[in-house]
Amino acid sequence: MPESTRAIAKRRGYLSISVRERGKTPRGMKRAFNAASKQAWADTAEHFHDHMRDARFTPEHGRAAGYAARKGERQPPGTKAFKRSYYGRKLNSKRGGGIGIANPLESTGETRRNVATQYRISSTSKSARIRYTGARKLNFRHPNSRIRMTDEFRRLLDSERIQLASVYDSALDRYLAAETN
Repeated sequence: MPESTRAIAKRRGYLSISVRERGKTPRGMKRAFNAASKQAWADTAEHFHDHMRDARFTPEHGRAAGYAARKGERQPPGTKAFKRSYYGRKLNSKRGGGIGIANPLESTGETRRNVATQYRISSTSKSARIRYTGARKLNFRHPNSRIRMTDEFRRLLDSERIQLASVYDSALDRYLAAETN
């Protein structure tokens, strides 16, 4: 029996934004609704970029989103194996002045800085997409590693989905009110 698309998406960590259904749109209003919906999705994507993007690089979000443990993260800190591990090297590194070195998706901070400036938002009446061209290094991985940083970066928490849905709904209401007046 084939798995449903929703079950596959949930297993991989992709969660969609839930939006309340408003019922059928009257025939003459469809064009205005689509235009308002496109703008609302663009606002939602902009809200994600402005308020939620940077949280992806914090250890708190990593724990909440279920990021995979990095090499050495579960080892005792005083051991020789810990100091040689990826996580131990990050903690002992002099880069960044010791601030934010243990963040899960960054080593040098270059990707975090690039993601802030190198992005492109595109939207339709049904969805929005943010392309982070500065996040190419998240695709690199060690051949023996199971950690997929791009999947971790894309993962949404339930609280974030609810917040983005409310942003979409309020923006859609605002644009529909402007279209009808």
